[in-house]
Amino acid sequence: MLNDQNAEYWQNYKPGEIPSPTQEPPEELLKSISGRALDIGTGDGKIAEKLAKRKLDVFGIDIAKNIIEANIKRNSKVDYSVQDITKRTTFPDNSFDLITSRYTLTNIHQESWESLGEEVFRILKPRGLFWVFEPLVSASYSERYRLSNYLLKDKNCVYVFSEKNLAEKIKKKEDLEDAIKQKKVIRIVKHYTREELENIFKELKLIQWRRAEVNSPSGFKIETFEGVFQKQQNQ
Repeated sequence: MLNDQNAEYWQNYKPGEIPSPTQEPPEELLKSISGRALDIGTGDGKIAEKLAKRKLDVFGIDIAKNIIEANIKRNSKVDYSVQDITKRTTFPDNSFDLITSRYTLTNIHQESWESLGEEVFRILKPRGLFWVFEPLVSASYSERYRLSNYLLKDKNCVYVFSEKNLAEKIKKKEDLEDAIKQKKVIRIVKHYTREELENIFKELKLIQWRRAEVNSPSGFKIETFEGVFQKQQNQ
């Protein structure tokens, strides 16, 4: 399963070495939030720690045990735990005023979309907000999408290789098959369309969003989705 491969990859990452974009929830959004916040796929906890400085009651979850253990040792105000947002977490229903996701959903594939959407909806309070910053389908990746579609049912996925420049060298399916056999594929990430994200979180309302271009860790230009979903009052 694609999600299992990605999970194994993150388990082997060392704390402090996680590549992540610098984008954070905008100030105008944070000004409107009080109460409890959850950062999913928190990694080294950069967003969670920023939220904690705003006197929010903050929780951070990630599937990578070693990274969470390192976060806990900092003795910060954030409550960190090893949990998977695609499964039922330990949080009660209607727990959070704000949930954040930055480059977390890109590691989650179609097989877990239904449970992902259900769990975010379950733990978000009515009128609560879900801030999402995730990669969109981008023209600069069109050749890599074509190659991955040869092997995967989930469209617009990208193979990530152990060698940084290997992606530029792989131009045909035979090259990709060889790289897989040689275990040079370390994970497979998903690039979304806005429609896919809206469908995953169909129980929430997308109240604002924008498209922005950033540089990916591999140097490609990539479009991103920054949006805010809201759970309606009567849900």
